[in-house]
Amino acid sequence: MLLSERGGGDWLTPLLYHVLGPPGERGVSVQRPPAGPAALPSEIAFLLAEGVDGRLLVRAAAAAAAAGTDAATALLNAGLIAESAYYEALARALGAPYLDGPIPFGLGLRFPDSLVAGLAPLAPGSVSPWVLAPRGRAIADLLDAPGRAPCRAAMPAITSPTRLREAVFAAIPEQVADHAAHDLRRRAPERATAPEPALRWLLVLALAVTAALCLCAALPPPLTRAVVIAGQILFLAMAALRIAALAIAAPVEPEAVAPLAEADLPVYTVLVPLHREAAVVPDLLRALSALDYPVLCSNLTQKR
Repeated sequence: MLLSERGGGDWLTPLLYHVLGPPGERGVSVQRPPAGPAALPSEIAFLLAEGVDGRLLVRAAAAAAAAGTDAATALLNAGLIAESAYYEALARALGAPYLDGPIPFGLGLRFPDSLVAGLAPLAPGSVSPWVLAPRGRAIADLLDAPGRAPCRAAMPAITSPTRLREAVFAAIPEQVADHAAHDLRRRAPERATAPEPALRWLLVLALAVTAALCLCAALPPPLTRAVVIAGQILFLAMAALRIAALAIAAPVEPEAVAPLAEADLPVYTVLVPLHREAAVVPDLLRALSALDYPVLCSNLTQKR
């Protein structure tokens, strides 16, 4: 399916139906038969015609099978091809225009619905009524559609998910900020922190200041000066105590504790997730290897 099942995304279902046609006409199926052992998945097989090294594609297909994901996601997450280069090649394979620069959005752009669905409307007069940033198995559904060639004129423009996200953030920053600040309170108010009623505290402060001024006006001048001097002395005493505390040694010396034997030390598992950070892997491995802690089982490996 091209539309992810997430709150607020159902409004785009008729748009996908209108743009790409009914599933029976565009050949989109929820389940596809698995490819043979020697065949590459369709979401990366088209890259062979773009001159991509077939060994990289085979490696991505094997990684996808091991991780239980699609080959396009495995290829991009492993950093074997740049995201912009992949989606530009996908646009050529689909016969669709590719948008890499500014994206002229039209009416109906919504956050986060447009990013969840990977589909956004374009302004009238653009290269296509819609721009599409397919992900995962939706890419294979587009490539495997048997009726794709006659419908190229209705194919949306293609862009990368990163470019679509950046363009949406730049086009409707107010919606993005409102969603970040208030979405949790709207969806689950019981889990959101209630805002402090500022008006109540301002009223209390105003009453306290008014009472203090009235009290000072009612007191004789000598007594008023005495109260002010007493307050200043109290403030200076508190400040002096805080400064002196920095120079006072701790009254209790920590007990000397014998170090535990290596067999009695607690066991910790260190998981270090990485995403497109191959350049820092050697330094990271050296840093992890330098930890002064007994190692029971190490999986510090570097794969290329």
